[in-house]
Amino acid sequence: MLHNSSLPMALFINLLIIALWHFLSYIISGGIGSKYVDYRKFPYRATETEAKGEFYKENFKIDSWYKFLPTKYNTLGTTPNKLKKLDSLELKERLTVVCRSGLCAGLNCLYIICAVILDAPYLAFILGMIVILVNLPFIISARYCRCLILNEIVAKRKALEQQALRAEQTPNVFDLDIL
Repeated sequence: MLHNSSLPMALFINLLIIALWHFLSYIISGGIGSKYVDYRKFPYRATETEAKGEFYKENFKIDSWYKFLPTKYNTLGTTPNKLKKLDSLELKERLTVVCRSGLCAGLNCLYIICAVILDAPYLAFILGMIVILVNLPFIISARYCRCLILNEIVAKRKALEQQALRAEQTPNVFDLDIL
């Protein structure tokens, strides 16, 4: 379609398509029900290498830059210290927000399919790579924040299990044969 257009016109039309594509991916990712945004299923499930978040700290030095990305979960304060103050329900809500944010950035990267169909090969490659490179920090940040939240949920579960174990080991006054 845009193969025969001039470069400025093709860029303008592509910018409009990119803006529309990003808006639609935002609407789609926000409208998906919570049962489809499950941290235990693909593509949200943590792999063995990224489970603790160390992969992102070592390979991407993420601690120095992820807090500066303009995302909803960064404005909520997804840092280990702030997560410790939250209860389990709030953590699950944050986890859903983070998974949806990662989905939105991933859907944005699918623009490359539209570019391949509409544009000349060189322009499709350049625009596709720009869109992917712009969205990559948001995907990495969402996956890292998901790991932080999951680690906090696991820590809270272990604390509850230890409390329950201590409660079982404490003798009940009514079980004693005092009477």
